[in-house]
Amino acid sequence: MKAPMPPPEAAGAPERKAETETTSVLDGKSARTVRSINGPLRVVSRSAPKAQRVWAARLLRAMAPAIDALSASGAHQAPHARPPNDSAHAVPIWFVGQRKPIDAAPVLDDALERVGYAACGRITDPKLSVLGYRANGSSSEVEQFLTLSIWGQPNQLVSADCSLRHPPAEAFADETMLRYLPESFREVYARSSPWDRGLRFNLGKLAGWPDGRIETLKRTPQEVDQTLEAAIRQFVLAKYENVRDCASLFDLALGDEAPFCWWQWGDTRRVAMTIYLGRKLGRDPASLKSALLSRVGKFKSPPNTSAPSAEEFVDRTLSEADPALAQQ
Repeated sequence: MKAPMPPPEAAGAPERKAETETTSVLDGKSARTVRSINGPLRVVSRSAPKAQRVWAARLLRAMAPAIDALSASGAHQAPHARPPNDSAHAVPIWFVGQRKPIDAAPVLDDALERVGYAACGRITDPKLSVLGYRANGSSSEVEQFLTLSIWGQPNQLVSADCSLRHPPAEAFADETMLRYLPESFREVYARSSPWDRGLRFNLGKLAGWPDGRIETLKRTPQEVDQTLEAAIRQFVLAKYENVRDCASLFDLALGDEAPFCWWQWGDTRRVAMTIYLGRKLGRDPASLKSALLSRVGKFKSPPNTSAPSAEEFVDRTLSEADPALAQQ
């Protein structure tokens, strides 16, 4: 299913994701078709120009069968279902001077192994492929991941994101968001990569790569490896290798320092994760609420919903954290 392209007038509207179907392998089992969200979708208000409203109506009609199928299948009720792990599929990528692409995974795996990361899965797609890596130094409380996204026409661009997470806090944040979001948006969270969650930042922007990415058509495989390795050593290992317990992760989550600055509109998943960690560490609910409200002052509800205000969301999440901790 291909979503209709937006008119030029819609370029400034808020973005969401449109849905397509991909076929892939999960955990080495038989192939199956799964639905994923990977195209542009923008929210258009009733006061928008007619061209935008006509485009939005066409897009919703195109998406209706997929959304109905999701609702009927109950896919939105499985927030921890892992996305497709296409370990049997190559991720083609072009390097300088080559007449044909090669599989990106063997090339990039070597660079990541040298800095202590092991491949943990991949998602292949004609428009965007993702390689996931888990740090060998991850502890029982804090996991560290690196996610490489590969795209372009042809594949020639690589971006990198680093993330740190406490799995139970991440699960609690997922469940909170899935209850909070309107049903048509839940699949974004239910099917997103497990390697790209928690506290995260874009490594390329921090390392000063042009536009936060590596253009492989201008580099050899060895040069790409060296660029990745140098950035990881300088901006990840040197700063976050010792973040191995809940207390250290909580301090980063509640803080507001680069590269973990709070989004200017607030981050509801981060609120939930921080509350879970804080209560796990015995932090006072009133102190947690006071600290978090200063972080989500510009919190906005999803469009066209009766979602709670920032204070209501913090209160609800605080009330749900202790029962969730009791089940651990």
